[in-house]
Amino acid sequence: MQRLFAFLRGNVLTLLCVSLLIGATTTTWRLLATPLDPQIQAEYAVLQGDLQYKDIIGFRADNFDWQAYDYPAPPPMPEGSTAVCLSWRIPLAARFAGNYILFSTTNQDAIVYVDDALVYMHGNWDSAEGERGRAFHYVHLDQSLAGKRLTILLHSAYPEWLGSIDYVRLGSAAVLLRSLSLADAIYISSLSVAAALIVFLIMDLTWRGAKAGRRRMQFYLITYLASFILWTTGTSSFFPRIYGMPAVWWELHLIMLYTMPIICARITQEIVAPQFVLSTRVTKIVFIALFTLSTIMEIAQCDGYMRLLYLLYPLLLIGSLILIYTLIRSNWVRHPACRYGAFAMTATVIFGGIDALHWEYHQLSAMLSTTVFSIYASIPFIFHTIREQMLEDAALAQENADLVRELKISQDEAQRDFLTGAYNRHQLGEGFAEFSALSYERGFKFSFAIFDVDHFKTVNDTKGHLAGDRILRLIADTVHEEIDRRHLFIRYGGDEFVLLALHYDLATMVVFCDHLRGILEQRLDGVTLSFGVSTWHGKKDRLRALIDRADRALYLSKEKGRNVVSAENEEGAA
Repeated sequence: MQRLFAFLRGNVLTLLCVSLLIGATTTTWRLLATPLDPQIQAEYAVLQGDLQYKDIIGFRADNFDWQAYDYPAPPPMPEGSTAVCLSWRIPLAARFAGNYILFSTTNQDAIVYVDDALVYMHGNWDSAEGERGRAFHYVHLDQSLAGKRLTILLHSAYPEWLGSIDYVRLGSAAVLLRSLSLADAIYISSLSVAAALIVFLIMDLTWRGAKAGRRRMQFYLITYLASFILWTTGTSSFFPRIYGMPAVWWELHLIMLYTMPIICARITQEIVAPQFVLSTRVTKIVFIALFTLSTIMEIAQCDGYMRLLYLLYPLLLIGSLILIYTLIRSNWVRHPACRYGAFAMTATVIFGGIDALHWEYHQLSAMLSTTVFSIYASIPFIFHTIREQMLEDAALAQENADLVRELKISQDEAQRDFLTGAYNRHQLGEGFAEFSALSYERGFKFSFAIFDVDHFKTVNDTKGHLAGDRILRLIADTVHEEIDRRHLFIRYGGDEFVLLALHYDLATMVVFCDHLRGILEQRLDGVTLSFGVSTWHGKKDRLRALIDRADRALYLSKEKGRNVVSAENEEGAA
């Protein structure tokens, strides 16, 4: 049970998307399934020879030998056919109300007749090539269809599309517009999700920075989402209906149909285990070769994108299965993105299969491609990718912080005396430069002191070097307790120490050093120190001169009998 709960918690986003996909598919199938009354008998008649203008104007339904067929599947077409009539006799008691017709066609010209009267015409009937792209037809009639014959004359330069008609619906404007709105909403929602994910990825790159590995993966994801948007735009009936130019949208749909598998294969190559990289690379190369060939044929006006569809669809199935196999076989512990990639790829194949079955058996309206729902299956993969990148960034940031801390410790250790913990003499130059610059720029004062242990050699000789080391450590500990950020404490060498103090004039420095001397005398049990103090005289005053003046003051302290503080302005120290 605990494992079940852990699984549910770890896959909550994926399970949510699965529920969304199932609900969307079920709803779409129920609401957009072919709605014609099954009591209405569908008939067809093939027009022999080339379609003439007189055939259009002089149309008479009684002149044709009508044969029944199983709508919505297209009727059987003799080889070489370019035109066909689809017809329905609408009974007087037909279960619909209204005088509107709604249907869609792909790569076909269309003419609508009620009985023998022409009521609607679509396409370029003066050209032998015919209409290209998906067209959406919304026809208003002046009279009711009850008791009449509805005939749709179709013409196409593509025999594989001839006679294929979808979403034939009869009824009122309100009913048909509701169906239109539903299909449009599904497309727009899918486009909105893809666009939102693109914005999310771009914001993520902007916020966290475009490192090489992340930039590459984010680029592939953004490219895939952009391709999905373009493909959906070309697939839907919404955009041709609103903006026209069905051939342009159809061409866009075909181009994305060839390019999207390339991007999917490249993304899969990024996340699978190393032993499967070769198979994904080969799959990608095959799709690239097919796209290149179809493009060359298209440029040569050989209708490459359409002519190679018979090759593309089998390769799509085989390639998708290869990618799914590599994603499933990759260790999901070491390569966790493969789990989400397998879900996304499997969902895409399933929805693509539903659409393929529709084109073959016409069980679902062509007004809507269910493949658009695959965008929801990609959400867990994209969010997992971003999450993994954020975890990597956090780990890298922590590692960098540890390195910085270690480096700081190392640098600090290199700057400090091992025995006393005071800064070593190498820091004197930098300290003087910093203090003098601050004093010059802001008008501060700073002073300098040098001090050592009186008769330290005697201490070492009588008490031992270990005792001498303890005295030096005690001196350093005591000084560290008394100073703050304004001070720089340095072990100058042996038993000699240096102290720089910002904001201290000469008199203040003398008082502070005498305070230190008194505390040290108490703590060192008879061991005393002598001090020499100097102060900075301005911009032209150099470190060497400052040290020399403090040294002379220290020498004066020795002459006074030691255990005293002398300043540079005293007699003998000037």
